[in-house]
This record gives sequence, structure tokens and C-alpha cells, in this order.
Amino acid sequence: MPSTLHTNDSPATIGRLVDIGIPPYMLASSVTMVLSQRLGRRLCVHCRQPVDYKKEELLSFGFKEDELDELVIYGPKGCSKCNGLGYKGRVGFFELMEVTEEVSKAINAQVPEDQLRKVAIKEGMTPLREAALQKVRQGITSIDEALRRTVAHKESLPAYLVNPDEEHYEDGDVILREGNNDKDFFKLLRGAVAVVKDRKKIAQLSEPGEYFGEMAAITGEERTASIVSIGRSTIKRFPGDKLEEVIEKYPEVSLHLFRSLSQRLQKNNQMLMKLAGQRK
Repeated sequence: MPSTLHTNDSPATIGRLVDIGIPPYMLASSVTMVLSQRLGRRLCVHCRQPVDYKKEELLSFGFKEDELDELVIYGPKGCSKCNGLGYKGRVGFFELMEVTEEVSKAINAQVPEDQLRKVAIKEGMTPLREAALQKVRQGITSIDEALRRTVAHKESLPAYLVNPDEEHYEDGDVILREGNNDKDFFKLLRGAVAVVKDRKKIAQLSEPGEYFGEMAAITGEERTASIVSIGRSTIKRFPGDKLEEVIEKYPEVSLHLFRSLSQRLQKNNQMLMKLAGQRK
């Protein structure tokens, strides 16, 4: 049975459903596909006109470098047919996420939203921004409409190793979720985040440069708490399944990981010594 939900895109729908109490395993087995859609204004075919953009601008919008030489982009002008608006009618931008076997596995593992998006794209999903840009290529709508109605995401996994993803979160956004088995870890750049366990706030991180989530990468254990953005925050993500590359490229990260592991071992040793003393 189809249902409607308000989210930014298709992968975000899964997180929203989990937040309202639906178990991930149930979503992985029962959801077959998620369709996200946006409506943009359609250019008036009687007065649309070519618009010039700089190469750097087009690349930042999401166009590919090898298509720029032949790319013709139209914008609004205004005429009697469209009452001077430059637009007449609407056009849809669509993003269909099919819950394939790989997407189902990602949902069941409760991977973060951006990771789920990467898996879905690998499985054939066309992101909303790309769908909107395709309408721009076809001369149906303008770049302004495409940018206004959709959001761009960094989806290239290799980019992690060149320059780890810098991600922006709004107040209340879940960065990582308690019980997840994903391995990525993070560094706080700006803002603050709350550490939440069993829906209760137990700590807060607000110092730029603080790391969180690293023990999952080191030990492989599941997340013991959720991390939620307090206001707007910016974090840097590191791939927990590529620790060797991260350590090689970022010595300051490897130093932090070593210290974290040492502290964990020291705490465990103290607990063992205390238990041994009690037995005696």
C-alpha cells in the first residue's frame, strides 16, 4: 500500500520511519521502493533564451566536465504567452529508490543516511539533483529552478581518502544511531552534538576537533549511543573500513585512535584488577 511522507529525499525516508518506531528489519523486508518527487516551474517555450554560465559554476552545480562544450542552458525571459514570468506550467523531478538486496542489507544494518544513499545510487537510483539537471539539459527548466528544488550530495566513496567528507547537520539531525553496526567515525569541526543513550542525553561535545564514534572502527562493536546535532553543526567523516589508508594519510587521526585504544585498555585493566581484588 503506498504512503506519503515529507523528507528531503528517498534515503531520508528510511531514517524518518525508524525515528517513529518502525524496526529496520521490518522496513528492509516490507518496503519495495521509495519515490521522492519535487515540482519545478517549466520554462515558457515561446520566450526561453540561452544563458551563459562560467565553467566553474556549472561544475559546482553538478554537471560533468566532458559535457560542457556542447551544453546549452536556457533561462526565463518573459512574454505575453506566460504573462511576463518566463515560466508556464510545472515539471516533475523524480528519485526512485528500489529496495534491492544490497539496499535491504544497508537498511537492516541501520547505516547512516548518506551511506544508504551511496548504496542506492550504486544500485541504479538517480538522485533528485541529477534528475533536475537532466531537465535543464533538455531545456525544460532553468538552473535556478533545479537548484532551488533539490539538494546536492557528495556521493563519491573514493573522495573519502582524498578529502574526508565535510557534512552539515541541522538541529535534531541524527549523525549516528545507537545499535548501528556501521564503522565510520567523525571529527567535530563546528557547533555541538549530544550523546544520547536510551533517548536520554548523557553527554555533549562542543570543542572543535573532538572525535566520536571511533571505537566502532577500532573494535567492530555496535554503537553504544546516538549522536544528535545541537543546532547547526559541521563534522568531518572518516571511513572506518579503511583505517590503514586513513592512518597513512592523517597522522593526527592515528595518534587519536592510539590514545583512545590505550584509554580503553587501561579502563578494562583497572576493572579486571578490581574484580580480581574482590574475589580474593
